Amino acid sequence: MELFLFVLIIILAAAVSFIWSWKRLLDFNSYKKPFMEGTILNFLVLLLGSIWWGFAAGSSEEKLTGIFYFLVSFLIIMVLNGLILAFLFSKRKDASS
Repeated sequence: MELFLFVLIIILAAAVSFIWSWKRLLDFNSYKKPFMEGTILNFLVLLLGSIWWGFAAGSSEEKLTGIFYFLVSFLIIMVLNGLILAFLFSKRKDASS
């Protein structure tokens, strides 16, 4: 059950980051502000997940490994979010030209 919740938190962080950034991209002429907002939301969700994992995991090795995986997930989601926003922004810019 803990592993299921662990993976669910990572998926939730990615979904929140991507959806929020995409919605906010529609409101701005730049993708930088939506990217930063999505990154902050991603960080907050994974920070809460890391705190939960610190209490839920048994040994210190499990705790450190789980928090490391959350850190790696944060970096991967951040890069993917930036790439997706850059792609969507360029498509939007081309469509308006």
